[in-house]
Amino acid sequence: MNDQPPPDAAFGQALRHLEIKHLLAFEAIYSTRNISRAGQALGFSQPTMSNLLATLRAVLDDRLFLRQPRGVQPTSRADELITPVRSALREIERITKPRASFDPENDTREFKIHALDIFESLLIPSLVNRVEGNPGITFKLLLAPKVPIVEALDSGEADIAIGMLPRNQPDLRWQDVLSLDLVVIARKGHPRIDDQVTLQDLAELGHVAMDMAPGALANAHLFSLKNRPARRDVVRVTRPSAIIEIVAQTDLVGYANRRQLAASPWRERIQALEPPVPLSTQDFQMTWHLRNQDDPSLVWLRDEIVSILGRV
Repeated sequence: MNDQPPPDAAFGQALRHLEIKHLLAFEAIYSTRNISRAGQALGFSQPTMSNLLATLRAVLDDRLFLRQPRGVQPTSRADELITPVRSALREIERITKPRASFDPENDTREFKIHALDIFESLLIPSLVNRVEGNPGITFKLLLAPKVPIVEALDSGEADIAIGMLPRNQPDLRWQDVLSLDLVVIARKGHPRIDDQVTLQDLAELGHVAMDMAPGALANAHLFSLKNRPARRDVVRVTRPSAIIEIVAQTDLVGYANRRQLAASPWRERIQALEPPVPLSTQDFQMTWHLRNQDDPSLVWLRDEIVSILGRV
């Protein structure tokens, strides 16, 4: 019965007693089949290479390279170890290699942003203007009703998400980016509402509202609906802008944030009314996956989003 650990496991144990220079020496000798040429390639002297090889032989309990008339021949143990050694060196290079910077004027990148439709007008035009002149930068907006936020970030379908998000996912990071006040909206010329609205109006009139039923909106469970008076929902939608569109053409009422209302093509047909009781604000967060924390292009994007929405 063979109680020896497999090559990868044995090499992992040996790594505790070796330095990077030992791995470099092993790989160079294996590749060149010559200790002197390996030393020249690494910039190590002959005595240094001899000392490194001696340490490798002692730690790994094998001669590793046998002298031949023209160089050295790897032992079967060296043949077993070359794959994990090269894998370790690649990982070390990946970890220590300086991360490339991001140049929005010249680099090529598609940014995938998961957000509610309000950000089509609040964010995308400004982002496009920031990279004007560079056809290599493109943006893809994934609307929230279509794809669950956590799923999109985890799979890489989205780079960034902007919405009303719970901070209960260990692999995600968050940043507050926008807080918007809500108003009651009704069409101008409404038979019952003119410049003010009461709790009784809100209780008796039909509403257009966001559909929070399971399956209707991918991220329904993430939205806060605190402090809304009792209401009778006649129409449920999955886009905030649809509330404005429908209210402008009917006698239904609804809630909208001031900024989206101001940007709506229906704004001239809408009354914006102070609610009869204080409403919670719409607080939006930007979130991203931990693995993208230090990606230069996404650091740039996050900084731009914070800057743009900070002026809203």
